[in-house]
Amino acid sequence: MFFLYDGRMLPTEYRLKKEEEIKTLFKKGRSVFDRLVGVKVRKNSLKNSRFVVIVGVKVHKRAIRRNRIRRQIRSILLEHLSHVPTGFDIGIIALPAITTATFDEIQTSTLSALKRARMLLPTPPKL
Repeated sequence: MFFLYDGRMLPTEYRLKKEEEIKTLFKKGRSVFDRLVGVKVRKNSLKNSRFVVIVGVKVHKRAIRRNRIRRQIRSILLEHLSHVPTGFDIGIIALPAITTATFDEIQTSTLSALKRARMLLPTPPKL
């Protein structure tokens, strides 16, 4: 599958923005890592789960490439938002191996890490 950014964004209420909350997530959250991404999870007391996607300079030195990876991961999250349980702060960390991966590989790795962190509810059977 070829990734083409369609301009849809993760709604504001699903974003984790405050630096203090992100630091708390990384200090106190539990971790699960896959080949391309890592996931940090911590319970919150809100009705929505919130996400932060982190792609550091160690992943790629060019901002254009880091932003593309960030958009790809956010697109995956948006597509599967209805299958994520509510009341959690979730951090997705891109690892350096992600730069050579295709969109399908990134999607598989992200969903696999979320499943292992028990942050992806099973999909209902299609009729």
